[in-house]
Amino acid sequence: MNTTPTQEHLAELVNFSVDAVVLVDVDGTVQWANPATRDVLGYDPADLVGVKVRDLVEPADRDAWRELVEQLFDDPATPRHGTFRCRHKDGSIGWTEGVARNLLQEPRIGAIVVHYRDVTARKATEEQLKTTEDRYGHLFEAAADIIFEADAEGYFRFVNPQTLKMFGFAPDEVIGRRFTEFIRADYRPQILQHYYQQTTGGRLNSYIEFPAITKDGSEVWLGQNAWVMTDGLGRLVGMQAVARDITERRKAEESLRTAEAKYRGLVEQSLMGVYISQNGRIMYANPKAAEIIGYAQQELIDSPNAYQFIHEQDRALVRDQVARLDATRPSVQLTIRVVRKGGEVMQVEAFCSLTEFGNERAILTTVHDISDRVKLEDQLRQAQKMEAVGRLAGGIAHDFNNLLTAIRGNAELMSHRVKKDPAMSAEVDEILHAADRAASLTRQLLAFSRKQVLQPVALDLNESIGGVSRMARRLIGADVQLRLELADSVSPILADPAQVEQVLLNLIVNARDAMPSGGTITVETADVVLGPDAPEIVQAGIAAGAFVNLVVRDDGIGMDQATQARIFEPFFTTKETGRGTGLGLATVYGIIRQTGGAITVVSERGKGARFSVYLPVVAGETT
Repeated sequence: MNTTPTQEHLAELVNFSVDAVVLVDVDGTVQWANPATRDVLGYDPADLVGVKVRDLVEPADRDAWRELVEQLFDDPATPRHGTFRCRHKDGSIGWTEGVARNLLQEPRIGAIVVHYRDVTARKATEEQLKTTEDRYGHLFEAAADIIFEADAEGYFRFVNPQTLKMFGFAPDEVIGRRFTEFIRADYRPQILQHYYQQTTGGRLNSYIEFPAITKDGSEVWLGQNAWVMTDGLGRLVGMQAVARDITERRKAEESLRTAEAKYRGLVEQSLMGVYISQNGRIMYANPKAAEIIGYAQQELIDSPNAYQFIHEQDRALVRDQVARLDATRPSVQLTIRVVRKGGEVMQVEAFCSLTEFGNERAILTTVHDISDRVKLEDQLRQAQKMEAVGRLAGGIAHDFNNLLTAIRGNAELMSHRVKKDPAMSAEVDEILHAADRAASLTRQLLAFSRKQVLQPVALDLNESIGGVSRMARRLIGADVQLRLELADSVSPILADPAQVEQVLLNLIVNARDAMPSGGTITVETADVVLGPDAPEIVQAGIAAGAFVNLVVRDDGIGMDQATQARIFEPFFTTKETGRGTGLGLATVYGIIRQTGGAITVVSERGKGARFSVYLPVVAGETT
């Protein structure tokens, strides 16, 4: 196969060139032009023939063009380069870069050959860069960090004085070289891979640390933030970066690793979170510390601000107390809130003391998660409050019941005396009806206070639910479905059947009221065993053991934490005036507690509610 290009091949190459190629005679007149002149010079080849090249050049650049032509005739053997503004046929002006060669004496050509390339975009970039440099020049020149810009291939376009100072190079020793040349050789593949993933993955910015080599061969560790630059079409045109000398931090980390070799086992396995902070940064965190806050250890160390993990309302306190630590007050104990990675707020006890790290002042902090303890304390206070309210309600109910007895007795006597007077008889009946309603409220208050006389028997909760469900379906309406998911069998419980039915009805009606647009109420049962540390046991203050678990859950509007804290209080209601007494759930609470059980609720706004009742089984009767 003959690989020598033919004259036809060469002609085709010229015709398909992206650069404009024109042949010019000795007078500067275009004799021939290739098709690329349409894109580069704005003329069709035929329109360009006969035009003086000088006329294409803007007047402001013609002196430079004339000087280039003179050089071509003075030294025909040397090609000449120049950048000029040219006016296109439509009147627009574009920047072109021209390369001309005098081949007038070449018999096969006999013309001056000029190659034109459109560099308008490049000139616009250069102008934009100049504007940016003028605007931010002072900041750029005075910055204490390394700042540079590289093109899409990684070649330095410009660097700030701090870059030259840190590396010990002159400007002409840096500009035009790839930034990877200044990175330690074994790190270069990693850095290239990092920035390849950034550009191909669509990430605008990234951070990476690496060792760089200065002119004298010394090593400097840099932490570099870099972001990509794109043109109007989204194409990559370069990269800008700001890098900071983190050598001292890396040395400090190395010092820490040396110290860790002695105490790693003790600290790494500790059940307490351990932090070492210095100058507002976390220098070390053990696994338990990371677990408490929900971050990886390295994430904590990389964070520029140790206080960002503390609840914003507690930061001022911690800063103040830590700042006060000195030789006379070397430690302090604080109860504060921290914010986990997912946003969860936790209560912790923190013991802060002075220490040294890298021969400098540092703070050693040990942290213990007390969130569960705080919750239990809150639950205990709530239980104590409910007990106090119950005793008050019981006392009031007894006194009120005595008054009702007298009112009803007198009303009944009056009723016999006024039988012949219909008007008076009706008014006395109203008194009796009002006394009955008041007696009903009294019974509910006595149930809440656990002072009502009960008649407990061993009963099957599944059977009770089956009987109540028929009546409950009529109460809840057609737009609410009642679904039973009962265990095949449950252990018998010792309870008053009427009170159990009241608990079931109150919970079902409460669930219905939480679903104004309809939904599903699900009732579940199961045998469970609760240990002495179970939250339900601790909160209710009852003996551990076997229980029947009754669950009533709905998919209604749910409750916030503030509402959940008060739902079992007498007369507390979220319904509008006239639609509820506020005694429904209080009565449930009182009956369950008087039966020796416990009740809990779990709910969120918009996610329904789940009431869990735990009723102790009859001794020796577990299934």
